[in-house]
Amino acid sequence: MTVWGTIETVDALSPEHLLAAIIDYITFGIDISAGIIIGTSVIIALIGYVKIFGRASKDQTSKGATIRFRLAGGLLLALDFEVGSDILKTILVPTINELIILSVIVALRIVLGWSLSKEISGHSEDLLTK
Repeated sequence: MTVWGTIETVDALSPEHLLAAIIDYITFGIDISAGIIIGTSVIIALIGYVKIFGRASKDQTSKGATIRFRLAGGLLLALDFEVGSDILKTILVPTINELIILSVIVALRIVLGWSLSKEISGHSEDLLTK
């Protein structure tokens, strides 16, 4: 930052501004990737469920569990991406409020991730015994 008389200018090529711009682009890309993962997982799950409607009841149950297993895996991956994105966003503005918000978001995502992983591990054990 340079001061000339009473006019204050900001150097747009300062390392802080470049880092902020790079982190903004990275977090935007991560958010887009997470959205694509969620969208793709949901579309694949919907297509899978539509395909198993005409099958026998026992086959529907095993295929349905596999579809839910894959959907939960995709959602868990997207949650991991979003936590990483939130951590990078907090690097730019590490105020107490931002850190509290980040900790609440991470705590909620940990609970969601834990429940999804329990769902995945429970179904993987069921699938192995069949």
